[in-house]
Amino acid sequence: MGLSIKRAETEQLARQVAGATGLSLTDAIHNALSEKLRALGLKPETPSQRKADIQAWLRELDARPRLSNKTLAEIEAEIYDEQGMLR
Repeated sequence: MGLSIKRAETEQLARQVAGATGLSLTDAIHNALSEKLRALGLKPETPSQRKADIQAWLRELDARPRLSNKTLAEIEAEIYDEQGMLR
């Protein structure tokens, strides 16, 4: 996954932090952003936590009562004509 830094001063700051800490450029940026989130009172989100949050949200949606027992095909037939155009 790529990140393009378009501001030369920002890139220089990242390189300066990386050089001063002995970290890679990626790790220096990662650490700086994680520290900023914590300073804002937020917790850095991990991919596994994001996945768990999405799965919990989907379970919550599935538990809600259904407003209709129609199938997707039935709903689409009400919305679209034979040519696939909105009715």
